[in-house]
Amino acid sequence: MLNVVIASNQSLLEEIWEYIVDTYFSVDMPYLENFTVKSNALVSIRMIIIGITFGIIVAAISTVYTKRYIGDFVRKVIYEECFDKDSAKTLYDLGYLKSPGVRGSVKTGGTLSRWIRCVEEDEFLTEINKKREEFNELHKNDERPPKFKAPEFTRDCNTMHFYIPKDKTYAAEIKFDKRGANIGSAILVSLAALLLCMFACYIVPDAIKLVDNFITVVGR
Repeated sequence: MLNVVIASNQSLLEEIWEYIVDTYFSVDMPYLENFTVKSNALVSIRMIIIGITFGIIVAAISTVYTKRYIGDFVRKVIYEECFDKDSAKTLYDLGYLKSPGVRGSVKTGGTLSRWIRCVEEDEFLTEINKKREEFNELHKNDERPPKFKAPEFTRDCNTMHFYIPKDKTYAAEIKFDKRGANIGSAILVSLAALLLCMFACYIVPDAIKLVDNFITVVGR
């Protein structure tokens, strides 16, 4: 019984794969009088279109996630008036200690690093710069002075204090403005991209044939 089920599943997968190959990797090229276009070239064009579509869908989802989910954290920092080292607060104080997305973002830096500052990291970098100057001063007369090796800052999401400099709050509000960024808009953009992708994939051979016919007419 199990062998029958496995064989049935394999057969279904084979049919799905054959459909994908026939639909997206096989192109019936019409007869062209004035130039030659290989099927491989059309397949490449089709794959580029699919890749661009995939990128648009990922960008739409990423925008909603960044502006709404991560943006809520940025707006919370501004709302709590964390504008300098003295007013900086931890994730616990801001209510985001158990938020995996925010914890991941502040731990890796990424998009937030341009807007959110960390008190502990600022102090760490200040100390490192001081040690670098002392190191360079110590070895300034060496024929081949060694390179200063700075340790990496270890981010601890449980203890770090965050703030946004006052002069960056307006730009941060614009960057993470959530108006228009919602799941509905992401779905609409994704559907529109898929429809355009399907249309473009199927119209390419006809468009090439149209160009060929135009050349034929003009050349007469």
